[in-house]
Amino acid sequence: MVVGGGLAGITAALALAARGQRVTLVETRPRLGGLAFSFRRESAVGELTVDNGQHVYLRCCTAYRGLLERIGGARLAPVQRRLDVPVLDAERRTLGRITRAALPVPLHLAGGLARYPHLGLAERARVARAALALRRLDPADPALDDRSFADWLRAQGQSPGAVAALWDLVGVATLNARAEDVSLALAAKVFRTGLLSSPGAADIGLPRVPLGTLHDELARAALARAGVRVLLATRARTLRAAP
Repeated sequence: MVVGGGLAGITAALALAARGQRVTLVETRPRLGGLAFSFRRESAVGELTVDNGQHVYLRCCTAYRGLLERIGGARLAPVQRRLDVPVLDAERRTLGRITRAALPVPLHLAGGLARYPHLGLAERARVARAALALRRLDPADPALDDRSFADWLRAQGQSPGAVAALWDLVGVATLNARAEDVSLALAAKVFRTGLLSSPGAADIGLPRVPLGTLHDELARAALARAGVRVLLATRARTLRAAP
């Protein structure tokens, strides 16, 4: 029995079925996907399909990529060949890009950082030093959880402008919070994994279809093929162990 049909529940049910288990998945909602789903709304331009939750993913999200492969959704959510994100400063009307090169870590980000117009020369140098310091941190160190990411960035000489133009730009998109509200442990995990683990780790995958197509329709079909019994709009109240 798997209780909950979010991404973790779908993955667990498929994994158990692949090991020869008889699996029943129970989900209280009338759909699968958990918090990464789609819904429809009327608007002035007609009916819209709106995605909620995980809008993009990274190449380093290997578990999620494995799920997409398992349900037949990888081709519908391709990963860009190489990280390239336009960043617009609306006040100064300046367009920059966060990019990477096919070089070893951390040199893969050096060229893009050198050309990033939203940071001054001194700020770029301090960002590079902070990235190297971040790479030396151990996210499993309990002490990192007692310190905010913003406090650590200040100690590394990061200006408010650098935090807004780079660190929070990435942090809000991945951690859903600004540096002041994020522990150093969480930030170290995200930045080290996404930007400082391998050259292509931060390449972005973008679904070409609604999340509901991936996480509900394709997932439900994959579960059916695997022989998993799916009970939607059903609440699990009690679990009893079978012999």
